[in-house]
Amino acid sequence: MASGTYPHDRQRTSLMLELEPLGEGGQGVVTRVHGPGPFVYKEYMPQAGTVNGHALADLVNFGQALPLGERQLLFAHCAWPVARVLHGDRVTGFLMREVPDEFRGSIGGKSKLVELQYLLYTPNWSWQDLHQPDLAGRVTIALLAAQLVELLHGHGFVLGDISFRNLLWRPAAPYRIFVLDCDGFRRHGGEPVLRQAHTPDWDDPHQPSTGPDLDTDRYKLALLMGRLLTRNAYVRPGAELDLLSGLDPYVATAVTELFAQAAAPRGLRPTAAEWTQAVRGRRRILLNRPPVRQVTTPPEHADIHLPGTERLSQPIRSLPEENRRPVASTDTSSSRAASGEPRVYLPISLPFSAPPSLPPSPPPPPPMRSLTPAPRRSPPLAPAPTEPSVPNRPPTLGERVTASDVFADQRRTSPAAIADDQMVLLLDGLEARGGRLAVTEVATLIGEPVDRTRLLMVAVKRLLNVDGLDVLTLKDGDRTVDLNLGLLKEQFLDEESQP
Repeated sequence: MASGTYPHDRQRTSLMLELEPLGEGGQGVVTRVHGPGPFVYKEYMPQAGTVNGHALADLVNFGQALPLGERQLLFAHCAWPVARVLHGDRVTGFLMREVPDEFRGSIGGKSKLVELQYLLYTPNWSWQDLHQPDLAGRVTIALLAAQLVELLHGHGFVLGDISFRNLLWRPAAPYRIFVLDCDGFRRHGGEPVLRQAHTPDWDDPHQPSTGPDLDTDRYKLALLMGRLLTRNAYVRPGAELDLLSGLDPYVATAVTELFAQAAAPRGLRPTAAEWTQAVRGRRRILLNRPPVRQVTTPPEHADIHLPGTERLSQPIRSLPEENRRPVASTDTSSSRAASGEPRVYLPISLPFSAPPSLPPSPPPPPPMRSLTPAPRRSPPLAPAPTEPSVPNRPPTLGERVTASDVFADQRRTSPAAIADDQMVLLLDGLEARGGRLAVTEVATLIGEPVDRTRLLMVAVKRLLNVDGLDVLTLKDGDRTVDLNLGLLKEQFLDEESQP
């Protein structure tokens, strides 16, 4: 499809491709690209249908326009499109990062991608030697998946085809996840790259005729959470949830309640943020469904949906039917819709290695920044004096936050470069200024160069923005740090949460 040119477009004739493809499916063929960086090229097959080139360009531009830290996280944990590939003016496919080797394992004597399905069945002979995480490892993988959906929904993306094939996990501690088929994601209300397809047994029985939406994603996320924490590949909301033994009683109760709630009518299904809270073992704070962020992408850059079938992957078949774990469910009508939706994944709070840069191409467009009034000028801020000699001094806000259980939990799942003493100075300084400081003031406060301070603030966002809520944000083109003090206390100190 001819759709104009964009800064990150590459001509197919400029690619040096290996002779043999890595994988082939119903929609495309994936081939490794020679050159700097571990990149592969997905070329759409003619039978895949008409490619929405504008939608594909929007996915590329979204990833490239993210702040550096978030962009690195996105590319490190997702097979996200980084450039469209054209033959003349016709879109033929796109470049993406190759799946890191850490997400491969020995299955049937061969190195294969370790998909979610290997956590949903009793191991058979072909993968009985594949590492199986303990219960804590399963909970970590479930948490990462919920966080990912939460982040994508926060940016207005519909994943569509959430299933056992699209999510990879690292078969060793520390556990990580990697998302495939990201060209299948689309923005809420937008158009997909290609016709969408669904995975059997992972359908929403109440999906609207218009196709998958955010509520459909919520139902499928419930399938993922329930099946992962029961090791039952067929259980559905409305059926009894036989959770794996040893799960924390609070987590077990919260997961059971949310799974049952997912069987409710559309609009009442639990959000990804609620799943994140439940799996973390935190007290649930009931909130209204968060509105989808306004998408500022021009109409001509319509969004995407695309099924992910560029690789061959056979679903695991568990033991014979008579040995399959029974499912107490009256819902036996699992519809097999033939349309699918891709999924997109945003910043994940995990350790990562920055992926190599893309082969030479024009520089990315500057990221779109929200326009907010410039901060009022205030007298220079001096670091808060220490008071070692004052006995029984009440702890400051920063000290209370960094000593909280929630902050310790965030430290474990979101390692950050900023030290605790710097975090204390930052939070206390922000409180003294009513929640807003210039980045230059923050740099003086924590004793870091301004450029490094901007990078540290990205790490601070991952630490403080629990459940996807904007506790700390960067504004004015990353020149101002803004802290929601009320939300900080609610999330970390439970000062304003509902009982």
